[in-house]
Amino acid sequence: MIQRFMLRIGLGCGFLLGFWLAFNFKAKQETYFTKLMKERNVFQNQIKKLEDDLIFLKAHEKELDFLAAKGWFLPKSRLIVGEVLEKLGHSLDDIQYSFEPEAVKSADEKHTFKVTKIVMKVAAQLDTDIYAFIESLSENFPGILRAHTINLEKDEDSHFVKGKLVFEWVAIGT
Repeated sequence: MIQRFMLRIGLGCGFLLGFWLAFNFKAKQETYFTKLMKERNVFQNQIKKLEDDLIFLKAHEKELDFLAAKGWFLPKSRLIVGEVLEKLGHSLDDIQYSFEPEAVKSADEKHTFKVTKIVMKVAAQLDTDIYAFIESLSENFPGILRAHTINLEKDEDSHFVKGKLVFEWVAIGT
């Protein structure tokens, strides 16, 4: 009789333990499955975003190539720009330039860009030399350059044309 009783208790405990282990296994598997589904959804959203970005890149390939060639995506370097200004200003009799502190502006909540004013004082014998400098600057500047102010006047004392040129150097923001 005691053996039957012990056998029933053992079977009962084994049944309860097996049921508890099965229920615990099921709960762990459901938690794991839920976690995997969340990760899958995150990956699917990232894939969708990458596909959208790829479509955008293909649609705007020309514009992006132009911006890359102009240095839009490169870090801004005032030293490199100073060397370019010195090299391009060889046709002028005098060139002095200064960089104002950069300002960060935003096109919308996701896209920002940096704007740095470059103020140049130039002097040349002819105004065409200054215009040629501006043209070569617009073609060879390592970035996007936008003319802000161009003031030229003839200096009666030295018979030079002097000018104040203000450009805005625009680059991608971070």
